[in-house]
Amino acid sequence: MKLPLWGGGRKMDRNKELRQIAEEKLREKKEKIYEIPKDVDTVIHELQVHQIELEMQNEELKNSRAELEELSEKYYDLYDFAPVGYFTLDLVNRITEVNSTGADLLGFPKENLVDRYFRWYVPPESTKSFHNHFNKSFRKMEKQTFEIGLIKKNGVIFDAHIELQPFYGDKYKPYQSDTYLKMAVIDITRQKNLERELKRSNEELQQFAYVASHDLQEPLRTIASFTQLLERRYKNQLDGDADEFINFIVEASVRMKQQIEDLLEFSRVMTRGSEFIKVNVNELLKEEISSLKTLIDENNAEISCNSMPEIYADSIQVGRLFQNLIINSIKFRKPNESPKIHISARKDEKTHEYIFSISDNGIGIEPQYLERIFTIFQRLHTREEYGGTGIGLAVAKKIVERHGGRIWVESEFGKGSTFYFTLPKPLVLAQQN
Repeated sequence: MKLPLWGGGRKMDRNKELRQIAEEKLREKKEKIYEIPKDVDTVIHELQVHQIELEMQNEELKNSRAELEELSEKYYDLYDFAPVGYFTLDLVNRITEVNSTGADLLGFPKENLVDRYFRWYVPPESTKSFHNHFNKSFRKMEKQTFEIGLIKKNGVIFDAHIELQPFYGDKYKPYQSDTYLKMAVIDITRQKNLERELKRSNEELQQFAYVASHDLQEPLRTIASFTQLLERRYKNQLDGDADEFINFIVEASVRMKQQIEDLLEFSRVMTRGSEFIKVNVNELLKEEISSLKTLIDENNAEISCNSMPEIYADSIQVGRLFQNLIINSIKFRKPNESPKIHISARKDEKTHEYIFSISDNGIGIEPQYLERIFTIFQRLHTREEYGGTGIGLAVAKKIVERHGGRIWVESEFGKGSTFYFTLPKPLVLAQQN
């Protein structure tokens, strides 16, 4: 088949037609290109920024993970080598986890303790106490603190302070998770031995003080009696020196007798105290002020009182406490001024106690002596200035301490003093009030 021959003009027309088709296709492509958003550069820029941000976040995550691993390692070291034994127990007191200190306390490797029952290391005499606290902690989901004995691998029993803290395996779904106990164990054997030794020493010291004071009274009474008899019978029959010597002996024996009696009173605060009963302090103060009537009248003293609370206390000792502080205020009066004493009490809701105060307008106390005045047989003045043995405030302090309180004084030299002491407010009275 032969193709038709195109003439020159015909060829030119065909070229023109092809060009038009090509231009049409190019125009279609451009239209498609123009459909791309004009802010494509912005989009690309944002994508690049996000990419950089993701790279930075990835780097931060790597650093955070490294820090967490480091912190985890430090935490584990702190946990494992803490000076306290840590155990985790399940509901049947099986050990699920223990640190190195806890394992050392019992004398076993850690791997030998996991999955064993903690009760195996509790001696028979402590079993009941341990189970009571263990069950109460789970039942009430409350922290328990107590002291029991524990058995080491070698059979030695040591004193332990234990704290139990219950927790849920999944804190976000507590009622759908297992419950465990975190347990801290501290070896307090040395502390307990010191406490026992101190208690024994104090008991022996108190017994010694009482026996010594009691047994010394009879020979001292004999010395004082015969010296006084010698003074009456031979006074002015001997030379002046002999009379003076006899007088010194009489004064010294009387003073020593008073010191022994005061020492006896001091030792009896802890050893011969009475049971605590409900005490109406208003009535108690009336009785004590009445018993001091002669001293009050002789010094023209004025005593005023606010309303007093009811307390649980040793009424005899608390009466002695008020008496000692009132006598102290009268004793250290200003030379030419009548003593004015005010007694008051208030509740401290924060500390759950009563704060009593005895204020006076006496000579006051210099700041450097504020603590010293409560020490037994400590005197701030000569016997010629003020009599006594210097034991009254020491006895007051001992009485307050026996009742679980504290005593202190605030004073301005030359302007008087205020003695404060606290006595716990019993819960039974707190609930009534």
